[in-house]
Amino acid sequence: MLTRVCSLVFLIFGTVAALASPQDEASIQIPPKEKEPATTPDAVPAEQAEKPEGAPAPSNPAEGPKPSLQFPSAILGELSHEDFKHRLSAQDSLLKWGMKDLSGSIEMLYGVYRGADDPELRFRSRQVLKRLVIVQQPFDGDGYLGIQMEPAQWKNLRGQLQPVVRVTVVREGTAAEVAKLKVNDLVTGVDQIVFDDLSPTRMFADYIQSKKPGDVIALHLRRGEEKLTLKASLRRRSPLLDELTRWGAQLILPNQSELDESDFQDWLKMRRAADRLRSRGEK
Repeated sequence: MLTRVCSLVFLIFGTVAALASPQDEASIQIPPKEKEPATTPDAVPAEQAEKPEGAPAPSNPAEGPKPSLQFPSAILGELSHEDFKHRLSAQDSLLKWGMKDLSGSIEMLYGVYRGADDPELRFRSRQVLKRLVIVQQPFDGDGYLGIQMEPAQWKNLRGQLQPVVRVTVVREGTAAEVAKLKVNDLVTGVDQIVFDDLSPTRMFADYIQSKKPGDVIALHLRRGEEKLTLKASLRRRSPLLDELTRWGAQLILPNQSELDESDFQDWLKMRRAADRLRSRGEK
């Protein structure tokens, strides 16, 4: 009898242990090893993440935006040198520096010009600033090439007479001069347009004025026996030209340096107006 009772007790405890073992194992189960962070761009630390090509480097907000150009302190210091030739050389170096990044250099030189107390530094920084602004052409308005012209005809390769534009004057300092147009060049077309009517000069002028300052056009022309294509970056057509020629009178037009100064004055007015608005917004 005792033997049967012991056997029954052992059987009951064995059954209970068997039923409890899964729960007990779960309660003492070793936690799984944490997974490695996924090697996705989101999991890579920001400072180690690969930047897309051409993306600007992140900057510390406390340091402010980093300019793409180094401030030309040494060159600016030479602009007021006692030797005149030295000053001219420094001005030329400053212009070459500015052409590397028009937007960045214009912003820097505008600050130098506005804040300069030294008359020589103010004058020469203004000269370079004006040149950079004229090259950048941040203006609204019609395009301007800078030539005088007349209608002409040219016998093409098929022996047919084709309307063309003959260049009679290339104005100094204009887009035409920079593109190396010459007097007596025959312009046969511009971009995809070929002159095919009896008023090629009107057709040419209308096309140029339909473009914007800074637009680049391709001029197809004949220079003697040569067939050439020249690229020209258009300037702004000064409102002063329209004012002087609106009555059709034969007037002496201002030279390009005067037109450039007029454009630069307009740009300075726009910048000062923007500065005033920005100042009001910060207060």
